[in-house]
Amino acid sequence: MPSFLTIALALATAYLSTFIYSFLRNLLAARKSGFPLLLIPWDQNHLLWMVLCVPLRPHLQKWLPKPLWDRLALSIYGFEFHEGTRPFEQYLHGQKSYMHVGMGKSEFWTSDPEIAFEVLRRPRDFQQHPIADLFIARFGHNVLTTNGDRWARQRRIIAGVINERVSKAVFAESVAQTEGLVAAVFKAASGTRESVETMGMFDMMKKVAIHVLSGATMGSTVPFNESNEDELEPGFRLTYNESVKTVINAFAGPIILPKWFMKSYPSFLPGRQMMQSLGYAMDDFPAHMKSMLAQERQRTAASKLGQARSNIMSQLLQASEASGAGEGLSQEEMLGNLFVFGAAGFDTTANTLSYALVLLARYPAWQAWLVEEVDRIFPAQPTSEQQLEYSAVFPQATRTLAFMYETLRLYTPLVHLAKVAKTPQLLSRSRGEYWLPADTTVYVNNIAVHLNADVYRNLNLHERESPRNDDECRFRPSRWLNAPGNPQIHFQPPKGGFLAWSAGPRVCPGMAMAKVEFSAVLLTLLRRSRLEAVALEGEARADTDRRLEARLRDSMSVLTLQMNGIYDVGERGGQGLALRVVRRRGGSG
Repeated sequence: MPSFLTIALALATAYLSTFIYSFLRNLLAARKSGFPLLLIPWDQNHLLWMVLCVPLRPHLQKWLPKPLWDRLALSIYGFEFHEGTRPFEQYLHGQKSYMHVGMGKSEFWTSDPEIAFEVLRRPRDFQQHPIADLFIARFGHNVLTTNGDRWARQRRIIAGVINERVSKAVFAESVAQTEGLVAAVFKAASGTRESVETMGMFDMMKKVAIHVLSGATMGSTVPFNESNEDELEPGFRLTYNESVKTVINAFAGPIILPKWFMKSYPSFLPGRQMMQSLGYAMDDFPAHMKSMLAQERQRTAASKLGQARSNIMSQLLQASEASGAGEGLSQEEMLGNLFVFGAAGFDTTANTLSYALVLLARYPAWQAWLVEEVDRIFPAQPTSEQQLEYSAVFPQATRTLAFMYETLRLYTPLVHLAKVAKTPQLLSRSRGEYWLPADTTVYVNNIAVHLNADVYRNLNLHERESPRNDDECRFRPSRWLNAPGNPQIHFQPPKGGFLAWSAGPRVCPGMAMAKVEFSAVLLTLLRRSRLEAVALEGEARADTDRRLEARLRDSMSVLTLQMNGIYDVGERGGQGLALRVVRRRGGSG
């Protein structure tokens, strides 16, 4: 009779052999693709590795020999931001696509704009990765999680929802919230000082983003300085705004947990109150949305013209009901899409604005460049709030949009776009055809796409700007502004060359909203104030710049890319980052 040790060894051998089999299977399939191979004999999809690889990253980098680390790093979630174009330069001699041959699932990686666009323009062949369901489909399937005909039906309805009426509402709400932010900053300083040093700008910017999206999506407008705005309705534990804030703050992590776990979370463990509130919010948030949808239906029916209001809920409801029998959105799809526009849009917007704040402090010259535009748009002595009208202001904010594009280019919210080829697929490009095996996960490396020297190096050099061999790695917003006389104000990258909002038929439906909100926030902020870096004791300006660069690089892809240690300052012991807010003309407070 075999001993326990023999049985254990046999089981261990059988278990390890599955990894070897997967590696050989992936190797044989990858050789047929026509793409270069990058061999990394490790199971990048193993649950234990996926949980531990990110926190272990700094330790593995320190302990492992460099040749081993250089390969293993490419199996760590979010490696794209940290590694940039290194994998393509080090292992592929500049080629921009490869088959990742590991012990997990078959993977194909690309930073080639031509191939990226080929993948993104074929949503039926390259479908959404199912991991999106964990976060984005919590309240119903939506335009970001569905595939095939169901996705096409939803996309047709949603295409006309983000119209000029909604953009105007987003702009007005963004201006009002940012005015409230500036007033709150100086009020904290008794309203007498001309400058304030604070670590709270990033948390306040999150508050702006939450309020803007709540107002634009559901029509629930909340002044910046009001904490809890609406009365608790019978049958609810949380108000609507409390529930939406709770869900949004949990969007990048705890929201994937089952509700029973949230509600029964042990009281002796840290985070009990947050988990309990999230459990309540998971019930109350959809219930509030259903109630608000019912009220909106009644309001529209009672209206003589049946006209929708200027928020996404009202516009989406009208578009859905006008689609005909069987072609509109179900209740579940309506809730799912409202969640996407509100909660999912918050994470990307808040983090992009936070990067912009640090970049303004890091690059005073670029901030001054933006202020020139602000002062050109707004007169020194404003006489009417109509001067903040969307249709008059937004088209003039060309530098502000260029600043946004450059922020998104270097600090892309989604470091990669993940698709799944469930059946074998041919990829055609100018150099020939390539083959991908069935059940291949396709990753478009957005970070490397945006560092493509062929597209961005020394692009649109303006007066007093000199060419550099590393220009594509520098923060230079002026690259996005074409020379005077060009019919296009902003540079239009080649197809697949700029993927901040994806591309092709599944381009982000909230792209227009994001542009309007970012522009309105920065224009209002810089109209009222100026941002400066706060030097540490004895720190020279060059040292301050290096410290800010390090903070920008100290980022991690959670759901989207975000800087570490800038949020929840004073609540969970965050490292914080102090900024100085200096009052400009017309500053409120």
